[in-house]
Amino acid sequence: MKLSIKGISLLLSCFFCFFLATACSSEGGSHDSGLNDADEDAGEDLCGELPCAGSEDCVAGTVCVARAELEADSCLEDEHEQFQCSGEADLSCHNVDACSADTDCPIDNSGTQLVCRQGFCGISAPAGPETVTFRGCVDAFGIGDVTYPMQVALYRADQNPTGNSNWDVATTEVNESVCEYGGAFEFTGVPTNTPLILKSYYDPDDSFVTTYKYNVVLWADLASDPGDGTFVFDTRETVTDPRTGLDISLNPWRGYAISSSTFRVILMATGISSLPDHQGAVAGTLRDCQYRELKNATCGVVEKPEELVYFTNAENPRPDVTGLHASNVNGLYAAIGLDEGKTHSLACLAQNAEGQQVPIGHVDFQVFGDGVTIISMDWMAGIE
Repeated sequence: MKLSIKGISLLLSCFFCFFLATACSSEGGSHDSGLNDADEDAGEDLCGELPCAGSEDCVAGTVCVARAELEADSCLEDEHEQFQCSGEADLSCHNVDACSADTDCPIDNSGTQLVCRQGFCGISAPAGPETVTFRGCVDAFGIGDVTYPMQVALYRADQNPTGNSNWDVATTEVNESVCEYGGAFEFTGVPTNTPLILKSYYDPDDSFVTTYKYNVVLWADLASDPGDGTFVFDTRETVTDPRTGLDISLNPWRGYAISSSTFRVILMATGISSLPDHQGAVAGTLRDCQYRELKNATCGVVEKPEELVYFTNAENPRPDVTGLHASNVNGLYAAIGLDEGKTHSLACLAQNAEGQQVPIGHVDFQVFGDGVTIISMDWMAGIE
């Protein structure tokens, strides 16, 4: 795949993966992420049901995450599909210490007060249209695959993404100058400021594994008005983000497909010959507050996976099970070998310029034996 992770708010953009304060840290002090709720009455610091290791912090009281050892770096993919890093990552939209009220949260780059939700600071619902036409490409993570024909479905976050959906369409074939991998989708009447799940799957055969992209929020203030009275959220566009004042690509909101052959290659790279039918994986992209890929961040999941890995910076990234202990320039992570049928939790950490461990996200999710769950992290969604 020529992996254009140009923004990939996901993805994956690779597959499968995993992811994401003091109480569980045996060292405390400068390692305090502030989002720890360990049970000190139990005689030892617990993170959920178990204690964390001395090198880990407890995030959101449930997830043990290895502390990031190096300062987080921000990276962007250039026109030659190579990642260039620019130095200190922007982590200003996240809180170090757990918040209990909106006033505990930082001010974003637009001067808007972030809001507190369950200890994390996030974006409140911005003004704008209540529904949009959601358009975009389905990008393949793999070895030269095309994403036409295949199916794309959309669900609200509280719906079962293995069931039927009111939004379920076949991709249309477009020129690669419009969508690099040839497949485009369009949904109408999609709610903004609402957590969604975007599923990509293929009916006729097993050319692709099914992907379930969680944590998709179409922010109302990123929609554009083509002048006909409707609003469009098109993942092929570049828009001005009111929160940062920057021109950003909407690529991170696009659909993702993972070829079956690529998935097998990735499993082999981690030493897994195959996954049992009841196990799946979670993967995604970590970004900073300016949607730039995040280097040197770490992740963890409740219930240890068979493998928790980060990816090389090659044009076709592959998991590195020996040399990488934090995210690379492409921000990709994955947790492989998680049981379906239960709710998992993912959390991630990054180190800021002051040496503090900054929680950059916490998401509950499910995995499915027939595919890969995709969770990308940048801004937290402070919406109900």
